[in-house]
Amino acid sequence: MNKVSNSIGSGILITTLVLFGGCASKSKIEKVSESSSHFDGAVYEGQNFYEADEPYKGIQYRIFHQASTGFTGTSGIRRNAENRAKSFCKKQGGNKIMFKLSEHTAKPPYILGNFPRIEIIFGCKDKSNNTNQLISQDNKYNNLSKIKKLYDDKVLTKEEYLIEKKKILGN
Repeated sequence: MNKVSNSIGSGILITTLVLFGGCASKSKIEKVSESSSHFDGAVYEGQNFYEADEPYKGIQYRIFHQASTGFTGTSGIRRNAENRAKSFCKKQGGNKIMFKLSEHTAKPPYILGNFPRIEIIFGCKDKSNNTNQLISQDNKYNNLSKIKKLYDDKVLTKEEYLIEKKKILGN
């Protein structure tokens, strides 16, 4: 009887792992001119979370990540996507850094396949062209008000809000 319950327990564990870990997705990095948004035509369209104030001339790239469940926060998939974009730019040679142009995110409720997902449009700039990468005061306060509104609208959890706030303030 003990062997039967152990095998049932193992089966439940394996099924749970497959259900919660098997559906995460991330796209290859593609040129914006040769690809379309993963949010186009989606039932849950999401929202624009960020738009760069600074103009950018150069090739623009798209990266998309989606969580495997509704229990994953947006900040984790954002960090993963940004790290992939930064690594991609480093591999472009020279002193290239990732310059985020826009970010589109899913918005709750995270149910019925509407899992946290994020799409970032970015470019790769020379470090020398982007002196110190400091956010202007106006831009900083604008971004703070955006994340506060998302928190108030329950799009961001308190933890995600505090993480984003800390990033903006540079603490």
